[in-house]
This record gives sequence, C-alpha cells and structure tokens, in this order.
Amino acid sequence: MSTFSRRSFIAGVSTVPFALWFEKNGLAQPPRVRPNVMSAQGQAMLNIYANAVQTMMNTPEADPRGWIFQWYTHGVRGDRTKAAEITRIYPTPSSRKTLAQQAWETCQAHHPTDVEDYFLPWHRMYLLFFERIIQRVTNNPSFALPYWDYTSSSSPSGPRLPNRFINPANASNPLFRANRRQAVNAGNPIDQSSPGALNLDALKQCSYSSVGPAVQGFNLALDSNLHGSVHVLTGNNLGMGRIPWAANDPIFWLHHCNIDRLWASWNAAPGRNNPNTATWLNKTFTFADENGVRVVGRVRDFRNIMPLRYRYEELAPVPSCPPGTAAAGPPRVRARIAAAVELSGAPVKARLAAPPSAAAGLDDLVARVRNLGPNRRLFVVIRRLNAQAPPGTVFNVFLQLPADASGSAADANKIGTIHFFDADPHAGHGSASAASNQKFFSFDITDLAKRLVSEGRLTATPELTFAPADEVDASARPVIGEIELIEQ
Repeated sequence: MSTFSRRSFIAGVSTVPFALWFEKNGLAQPPRVRPNVMSAQGQAMLNIYANAVQTMMNTPEADPRGWIFQWYTHGVRGDRTKAAEITRIYPTPSSRKTLAQQAWETCQAHHPTDVEDYFLPWHRMYLLFFERIIQRVTNNPSFALPYWDYTSSSSPSGPRLPNRFINPANASNPLFRANRRQAVNAGNPIDQSSPGALNLDALKQCSYSSVGPAVQGFNLALDSNLHGSVHVLTGNNLGMGRIPWAANDPIFWLHHCNIDRLWASWNAAPGRNNPNTATWLNKTFTFADENGVRVVGRVRDFRNIMPLRYRYEELAPVPSCPPGTAAAGPPRVRARIAAAVELSGAPVKARLAAPPSAAAGLDDLVARVRNLGPNRRLFVVIRRLNAQAPPGTVFNVFLQLPADASGSAADANKIGTIHFFDADPHAGHGSASAASNQKFFSFDITDLAKRLVSEGRLTATPELTFAPADEVDASARPVIGEIELIEQ
C-alpha cells in the first residue's frame, strides 16, 4: 500500500500522481455501469445529474468542484481570457489559483500546440474526475454518468436531445440552455438538415493514429467527424457550437460520455490497439478531484476502462479489419485545387486538377481509377479550414453532383460532411486548425469513383460541391485552404 499521507491529499499543494490517488480513492468504490440515458437506469442517473448540476452552478466560482472551474478546465469562455478570469476569481496567491493555472483550458486537441492523439485520453480523464465530483456533491457514490447515444436508430431519443434538457417550462431547469440551435431545443433531431452526419464510420479505422496523408486513424476520425458534428448540430456560437462555451452546456458531458464509449468499443475489437510510444503513454494532464485536490493523470493509466472500474451498458459493434490492408508504394497526390475555396450560404463548387509536378500519365484520373492496385484507395483530403466566426452549420460534400440532382439522387454522390467547429479564432485562444495540419477530413471515394467511371461521368478534373445544411452566419466567411485527391 502507498504511504502517501492524507494530509498531502487534502492540502492541494503537492502534486498527487493518479496511480496513488486511485489506490486511495478509486479502489474503494464498487465497479459501476455507465447507462444509456434513455434506459430506466439512465433516467435515474439523469435525475441525480440534474441535481448535481444545480448544486455545482450554485457553488462559489473559486471552488474546483463548482461549475465554472469544471467548465473552464475545458476552455475559458470566449469573451474573456484565462489570465483575466484567474485574476478575477483568485485575486491573491493560493493553491486553488495554482490549480486553475495548471488545469484550465487544457482540452485536447483544439489549440495550436496541442497534439491530436491526446484527444481521447484527455477527455476520459476529464469525465472521470467530473463523475467523482458529482458523486461527492450528491453524496451518491454509486452515480455513473449516462451517455447520449445519438447514432442509435432504435433509441427513443436517438439524435434528439433527451426531454429533460429541452424543457424550459421550469425556469430553474439546470439542464436547459438557450444557446442551442432553435430546432434542437424544439425537440427536432439534431441531424434533421444533414442526414448521415451522425455516422460510426470512425469505428472502421484500423489504426489509432493517422497513417500517411490520407488515413485519419480512429482518434482523428472520431474527433473531426462525429464528435465535431454533434457540437455544431447541437449548439450555437455561445454554446456547444464553439469550444470555449461548449462545456457550459450540461449535454456536453453526456456527448463526451458517448465518445468515450465509442473508444471503449473500438478497443474491445480485435486488432484495435492504442499507441504504445513512451511519449503518448507518459503524457500527463492536471485535474481537480472531488475534494478540490490537484491530481496529475497519466495517459497510460487511462488506456482502458476496466482498470478504472467502470464499463458501459452497451458497446457499439465494430467491423473487422480486412486482412492485408498495407498498401504498396508511397501515397501520391493525383489532383488538388488551385486556390483556397470560400464557402457561403449557397452551394460552392471546387474543381480538382492534376498538380503541375505530376509525372507523365499520372494526371489521367480515369485511367488511375481503372487500374488501382491491390489495397490502393482514393481519398479526398480537406485541410486548413479557417473561419472568422462559427458558420453555424455543417457542409455536405458531393463529388460530380449533377446539376439537377436532389434527394436520393444527390445522396448517391455525397462523400461526407465537414464542419468548422475548431477552425475559428476566439479571444485569447487562437485556432488549432489554422495553425496545424494535424487535423484534416478524409473521405474514401474509391467505390464512388469506380461507379462514376463505369457510367462515363468521371473526368480528369473532378468537381466537388460544398452545400450548407442550414443558413450560414454572414460573418463566418469559412475558407478551405487545401483539397487534394490522394491515392494511398
């Protein structure tokens, strides 16, 4: 047993390594099951959660167990800076001020210096300590955070917010937030304007990290696609739709509980392994526990959920990785846009052309599609997204969309959905996507390209169409800096 003293735990001055903290605090608890919010157990946990949110919102701002501290751990509100808020809330030196300086605004991976591969473990740590705080403030050690399964067509809620979150009849409802999309708070599906945006395609990824310039890997695919789409489709730019405000919405935690469930699902499948590099395993982040004590979590301790003594009511099915997926030869850029593309409230088209440096014969896209080698795929890769403000919607992306196509005919040419969730600057925070090429969207168009070739509708300079799912904020000016067609 550890000889770490109780005084050290309570003081909040010394750093407490997670392994020692968990030995003292976590092992004493029985294993718990995080339920679907729509199940009977999930509804019971939701009642506890609502009471906890109310208590935390009434807790003094300086208390690490309060709502402000937990919100700001993800990101300080967008109209203020971290430094200014720390000075306002902690005017004099204290252990709590030091803790805020170390813990606030450490969410991964939405800032210029962040590392994308820490997205999943950072949020797992965040949820665990938040869950412990709820257990403490409600005096209910059996509490388990419920998850919102917006991808399930069999769920009574599915892509709709659970009723408890959208009922403003009680003015003091702690789970209601006005800063959501109006249709969402009216009880409509969040993906009503963009069917297919809430997909589980990330679970098809066979590697955790990105591979080459075109394969996102599970962590990035989940972050950039489903995770970001739920944010944008749920909230506005003072809510879930923007990073600094997102954790102020109580649905944030149920959303990320589901994201963590999908990571656990992916890990439960054969061959789906997390990174094993020392850099990833030994990375640390600082959080406050249920006693307001500073705890340092290390990624290696959060790789899997069973040692953390929780599991999920149900895991998502994960498709098998096909054998022999290693592609022969290096990736090759087959086509790209000539200049940045600014999107708007109307569909915008972008044409891809062979790069000037392409070797002879490589610019014949139709021939390349016909002669793709074993395990070679074609991807449309979209990078360097930037915007002056959140557009307030997602954009559906089509390849070779016929001029008169609509409905199912248009869907046949749809390759995916993009959003600008972390592509706009916000006071004191900067923009990760504008500063780094770690993030990118990637869509496998191999099967569609082969069909278009067989129909005689694919040209050497294919055309993409970007169509907003809803009205676009006029001040947003969303821009795509780079689009490439890559064979990998």
